[in-house]
Amino acid sequence: MITAALSACVIALCGVALALRDWVPGLAGCPDPTRPAKTSVFTEKARIEQQYPELRPIRSVHWQEREARARSCPEIGPMDYVMNGFVLITPERAAAAPDGPAAADPEVPADLRPFAPAAPHWVDVGGGLLLDRASSTVYFTRISSRPSSSPGPSWPASPSSPGRPSS
Repeated sequence: MITAALSACVIALCGVALALRDWVPGLAGCPDPTRPAKTSVFTEKARIEQQYPELRPIRSVHWQEREARARSCPEIGPMDYVMNGFVLITPERAAAAPDGPAAADPEVPADLRPFAPAAPHWVDVGGGLLLDRASSTVYFTRISSRPSSSPGPSWPASPSSPGRPSS
């Protein structure tokens, strides 16, 4: 009788825990299922100028962040984030970019496609950056566990941009 009562209590406690886990995802370390997996398209230049100071002066920028993998519950580890975007730089900055090999067209997220140049000829200039010299457009991809966690490529500094901050 005692074993049966103890088993029933354990089963009941497990059922309550499972019900609460579904009701309050944070109790099991699960991400909030109502939080979007990607952001809207941002036009904030400051963040991109911090991550890629060698691209200054930036004329315009369109970027977006998304989760790098599908969510799981419980979490299997920290989430990585993919940041993609287009940066319109000055023709002088595009001309100062290092020569690199031709690159295939990147897989651009649907929300960013309206900002892509028409018929681009991408060149890989390093650091996750692709450049279309004709339109002075840079496409970037950055994967990190938090934003702004890795340095950009080593382009020559433009006269209007300060030197790269030291780490």
